[in-house]
Amino acid sequence: MSSKISVVIPFFQREAGLLRKAVLSALRQKGEYRLEVVIVDDESPVLPQSELSDLLSQFPDRFKIIRQNNAGCFLANNTALQHVSDDTDFVACLDSDDEWEDCHLEHAVWALERGYDLFFSDFYQLNQTITAFNRAKRIDVGKHKRIHPSKPIHEYQGDMVDQIITGNIIGTSTVVYNFKKFRALRYLQNFKHTGPEYIFWISLAAGSKKIAFSSIPECRYGGGVNIFSESSWGTDKFLSVRHEEIKWRMHLLHSFPLSKNQKSNVIAKIQQSRLGFAKGLLHNLLHNGKVNRVLLLRQAKLDPKTFLLLPTLPARLACEKLSSSLSRTSS
Repeated sequence: MSSKISVVIPFFQREAGLLRKAVLSALRQKGEYRLEVVIVDDESPVLPQSELSDLLSQFPDRFKIIRQNNAGCFLANNTALQHVSDDTDFVACLDSDDEWEDCHLEHAVWALERGYDLFFSDFYQLNQTITAFNRAKRIDVGKHKRIHPSKPIHEYQGDMVDQIITGNIIGTSTVVYNFKKFRALRYLQNFKHTGPEYIFWISLAAGSKKIAFSSIPECRYGGGVNIFSESSWGTDKFLSVRHEEIKWRMHLLHSFPLSKNQKSNVIAKIQQSRLGFAKGLLHNLLHNGKVNRVLLLRQAKLDPKTFLLLPTLPARLACEKLSSSLSRTSS
């Protein structure tokens, strides 16, 4: 019997048509396997049934749609994983505004059926014409053994946990993994914006004997609801994202056996987010005259060291402005 793969899609979009494109990209995949699509409607303004009515009629046995009160993408993913069929072998992650190339699941299943626990691929980030691997330059594909005679599928060589911590190359919508092995794995709760995806990938990587990837872009990210595009400077969401960056990295420090270099890297990134939160807080106070008190209390409880930076910020910002001015003058 062929393997079964479940595509999990957390769904919250304000623009019609995005989910349909994502689902169609899943349905047109090549390869021999059984497929189901599990969609969790996170109280989306656009209803999945309105997007997919003809597909639901055409393929009634392939879809599960679960509606829940709005709780964010991470809890929506957990709900989806809870509803994956018992006979599922592999889970593929797909955000509702992203689209796969038609070879993605074929490549993933080929690798996973041969004992690899985790598969991912190169991808195009939002509005980019250069792939993520090539833009970031965090991976040299030539150093990773090619394992398929004709397709660009490679075995990852090295420490993927270290790769994620120091220079992540994984995108959520490219991840396919062995669900039977990681059936109990879930995303962290009490996060809205960022963090649990990294902990999820690190958990997968730490528990995987072998990891495979495709060196060609097999996914294109779309322009739907995106927390990072909505968390611009001067907004409460900017502060909230910095808060969660600190929070998940603190969890990482206390929950995983990291090397000395990995700890140093995580601590340095916590300090960056800490400084970003302090700068954002000062900006909001000076320009808006107010801050989100609930978020302020959460940050004080999580990381009181943030507020020790406030007295030094004016001098720090003045030095940064002077340095930037001198740099422009010299160029």
